[in-house]
Amino acid sequence: MKTYSILVVTSLLLKTCSAGIWSSDTNQVDPVEAEKDLPESPTSKYDYKLSFKKPYYYNDSVPFWSTGGDVLKGEEFIRLSPSIPNTSGWIWSEIKNPYEEWETEVSFRVTGTHLHGGRGLAFWYTKDREQPGPIFGSTDKWDGLSIWLDSANPVNHKASTMALLNDGTLSFTSGLDPRKYALGTCSITYRNSPNPTFLKVVMKDHLLSVYLDNNGGGKDYRMCLQKSGIKLPVGYYFGVSANSHTPADDHDILSFETRQLNPPQKLAHPKRPLEEEKKKKGEEFSGIDEEQQEVVSAVYDTQSRTLENLQLLQLQVEALGAPSPEKIIAGDYDVVKLTSGDNAETL
Repeated sequence: MKTYSILVVTSLLLKTCSAGIWSSDTNQVDPVEAEKDLPESPTSKYDYKLSFKKPYYYNDSVPFWSTGGDVLKGEEFIRLSPSIPNTSGWIWSEIKNPYEEWETEVSFRVTGTHLHGGRGLAFWYTKDREQPGPIFGSTDKWDGLSIWLDSANPVNHKASTMALLNDGTLSFTSGLDPRKYALGTCSITYRNSPNPTFLKVVMKDHLLSVYLDNNGGGKDYRMCLQKSGIKLPVGYYFGVSANSHTPADDHDILSFETRQLNPPQKLAHPKRPLEEEKKKKGEEFSGIDEEQQEVVSAVYDTQSRTLENLQLLQLQVEALGAPSPEKIIAGDYDVVKLTSGDNAETL
């Protein structure tokens, strides 16, 4: 092979090598640009510390929650108040809610053998926690939001649900009519429902929304009430309480799940060494140890030096007269005579 041919082939091979597995500029992702190209943030984020569901217990307690009163701890439910007259109980989060916009979903059962209900239970979002009292097992003068689920309304003996705000000064056991202070009410029967009843409370854009699903397993919600212009502080506690009158009902909590709404966008970072390989094999990636870091660093340094040498050699070959790879591919180079006389050839 003639010298010029060798130079042309060498130029192409060098370019191919530098553009292959050692490439450092064509396919790599700039970390700064990678963080700009982020996926859309999710509409909600589950908070396991502000939630509980089966299996409930660790060391005989519900993690991040506390119970009290006449609570009975079952494997399939947490019974806040049993079908014994004048009993009451509660479960409260031990952690304050840090979110301005949130959604909670509570599943429960209220069952009894009598014709009419034996009082009911209440959802709480309040400044203080674990304050027993006459309002469905909790304090009368609460500071925050309460949603009453009364299965024994003394007026019409029908189930009623209402939401109320209190600043810690109103006392409804002193004769105040709660209907005059209610943010909204509805009447959706849930006592002795064949399936668990679901209560959903949503706080978003200063709009309080309350939904109930009494037979659809949390997939068939009906609007109970909605009120705009509501401002609830962060840093309050979630809780549920219940009490039983005469006749008495069983009040069981099955789950309490909390989600942050519109969480902030999470930054995306370029994958770390070996991360993609681990995920392709179905393995969990937990980072690399110090020895692996040294190996990866050594491989990277070797590749970088090899690339630099290839680029330098490319320049040297072009200095000897070889056209650049781009010109070869485009056919933009001169035909050169390599010998003279009878054996003259062109390229």
